[in-house]
Amino acid sequence: MNTAKMPPLMNIGEIRRALGLNSEASSRDKHGIFGEMPPKPIESIRFHCVTCDHNTSGICPDLKEDKRRCPSCNSPLMYCQMCKTCTSGKEKYKMVVCDQCHESFVTDTTIAYLASEERKAREIVLSGIRATGKLHLGNFFGAIRQFVEYAHGDNLCMYFIANWHTLTTCQDPMEIHKNTIEIAMDYLAAGLDPDRSIIYAQSSVPEIAELALYLAMFQSKNQLEDLPTLKDLVKDKTFISMGHLYYPVLMAADILGPKATVIPVGSDQVPNVELARDLATKFNHRFGHTFTVPRVGLKTIKVPGLAGGKMAKSEGHSSVFPHDTLKDIGEKYAKYGVTDTGKVRRNDPGNPENCLSVYPLFKIILGEGHPSLTSINESCRSGKLGCQECKSNLACLIDEQVAPFREKRKELEQRRGFVDEVLRFGGQKAREIILPTLQTVRDKLGIILS
Repeated sequence: MNTAKMPPLMNIGEIRRALGLNSEASSRDKHGIFGEMPPKPIESIRFHCVTCDHNTSGICPDLKEDKRRCPSCNSPLMYCQMCKTCTSGKEKYKMVVCDQCHESFVTDTTIAYLASEERKAREIVLSGIRATGKLHLGNFFGAIRQFVEYAHGDNLCMYFIANWHTLTTCQDPMEIHKNTIEIAMDYLAAGLDPDRSIIYAQSSVPEIAELALYLAMFQSKNQLEDLPTLKDLVKDKTFISMGHLYYPVLMAADILGPKATVIPVGSDQVPNVELARDLATKFNHRFGHTFTVPRVGLKTIKVPGLAGGKMAKSEGHSSVFPHDTLKDIGEKYAKYGVTDTGKVRRNDPGNPENCLSVYPLFKIILGEGHPSLTSINESCRSGKLGCQECKSNLACLIDEQVAPFREKRKELEQRRGFVDEVLRFGGQKAREIILPTLQTVRDKLGIILS
């Protein structure tokens, strides 16, 4: 009989912390909604503003009001259900934070705002990036630039850091936690505004995991095994976990929970979006309309690596990063960039369509029909433009595009508290948007929560 001492069992919170997946729980779930009154309503209107020390007793005779403000400093007044005190708060991202204990509260106003944004939005746009190392140009030009473009219109945009998905390739808690913050900073540095876009960590929305469980009941294993994304993994890995197989179902929950309409993804992820569409259609057919059937974003951009294949974080020699200096970018393209192999000497005529990694990126950055792109094409074909000169010109163009990002990124590295705040409030907003969908699914499946 083995008498070795068993290690103590870990609860779910300890497991999450061990994997670097800490997240803020929803204040709405824990503490109710801002504006609810304590057991003794007479005391609840004897406010004392801790921001400016103004005695606000008796200024709010109507207990049904959900917003009260200090007449001296205009701070929101509230009864904080955490510190059990009548106090003031700060409004951030349509939420209220207690000045005294710093607990945040999802307000009725927030919920009304999110509902109105959903109703008036032209599109509900959702996408995410896995928390695996530095952002490269494939992420920057292929994904995040599109994210910013969508956020400029009248869309409701939700962009997350897929740290649960990251566990299929990385289980180092320090790396996962660090990279989650890094990607959030990259989002903000690239131009995403947390007042216009909801930015959150996947793990801060537990409703996604529950919804994925329900969706899995309607998904065949054979279809998952036939997906190109899994087949590619099988080629490269000796160990395939249930997490790899389950990945597309979890991605479907990411998409269907907030009823997203547009999913901007890379071409390699299109089959997973198709699976989400299929699941939504099957569920709607069986239980009545529940999910919105999403569609892939109009542009599925594949940014080539230096060797011509897909740019990937795991292949250091194939990737260029927005954090790289002009010198770094120039040296990488000069050494590893692959152009038309038929153009041997500088003055030989070349064919841009045979250029694997330089001309395709000019096309992505400048866009089809741009005068500069036409000039590059003609100069290459006539032999006036040598490959090394073309690589140098591309390096300068890339540096020009990413310089504002680098500058903003350095600033954000000194504002970690702000980044944490964006993720915290973004997660709470995402929960409020996804929870009604989950409740509908529970009801249709007969799931009772006691």
